[in-house]
Amino acid sequence: MNQLKPLILIGLLLSGSSCNRFIDQQPTPDHGPPAGTVQALTRQYPQAGDILFTTLVPNQLWQATFTYQRQRYQALTSPVQLLSADQLADGILPDSLTRLLAPTVVAGGTFSNFRLRHYDWHRTVVHPNGRLIYVYADYTWHQQSHTVYWSLAWPPSGKPFYNFHLLPFQQADYQTRTLTDIPESLRADLDRLGLTFTYAVIQVGALGKRRYTLSAQLPSALPSGQYWQLNYGEDEQLLAIMNNGTAYHFRDSNELPPAIRHYLQQPELAGFGLHPANWFRRHTYGSLTTYAVTVEKDKQAWVMTFSDKGQLLSRNFQLYGSF
Repeated sequence: MNQLKPLILIGLLLSGSSCNRFIDQQPTPDHGPPAGTVQALTRQYPQAGDILFTTLVPNQLWQATFTYQRQRYQALTSPVQLLSADQLADGILPDSLTRLLAPTVVAGGTFSNFRLRHYDWHRTVVHPNGRLIYVYADYTWHQQSHTVYWSLAWPPSGKPFYNFHLLPFQQADYQTRTLTDIPESLRADLDRLGLTFTYAVIQVGALGKRRYTLSAQLPSALPSGQYWQLNYGEDEQLLAIMNNGTAYHFRDSNELPPAIRHYLQQPELAGFGLHPANWFRRHTYGSLTTYAVTVEKDKQAWVMTFSDKGQLLSRNFQLYGSF
């Protein structure tokens, strides 16, 4: 494959459709999804047509768009597994969402690329009443691209309730329980720290750059306890490690490093504070210290993590309530 061409379009002789296509937009040569990948997709969506595969991570991860029952879909596939599938519904903005966001600090952005989650390999995405649980979209706010998703629930009695999340932009995210899906450097880190891998959530950003959130535990721990969360950046460097069971909980903001207290003066955080039922948390494992800070106002919350020097590592916005 000629690496000098930024866009290469070739036909693939794959089972299920003579219209299948493959786009390689990566500088690293990619040989396209293997037959098992296509079979996994068509097993879940028989007679899927006009399948177009685009490389996200060479030889590891592909995005597929296809037609099924006259609807357009977007799927995420690994070499052996269909990871997720969304129905594309661009232009459909629920009125309820518009009303929910109007009074919040993240109002005023622009939605695009709406996606209704129809399949996820590791969780249920359709409520027993037949309604979809997860909706995804891209959201441009303050001239920055973000990914949003909101989940819906319908209890047996009472009003439906929702959770809305605004995250840094990502092309895709998926969960894996296969250790070899994470880089060798991360596996070596787990060995060094004496932790056993349980699963990982991998976020794929622009140009295939990946961030990793690992769940791991001490080998001697009971199955229900002592789980650690490890966050890695695009350079595969360990940014944060957290365990609520061993964290130091405190409520006095003066115990936060000065840089964190200064950050909490940001304009979009005005009026937000520590909820009476919550705590600031300091996590320490070896020489690494991480601060977890959540501040709230009404039904809005900023969920943030910082290094021990006060550097912001992650920041997500959440909105929750009932209709």
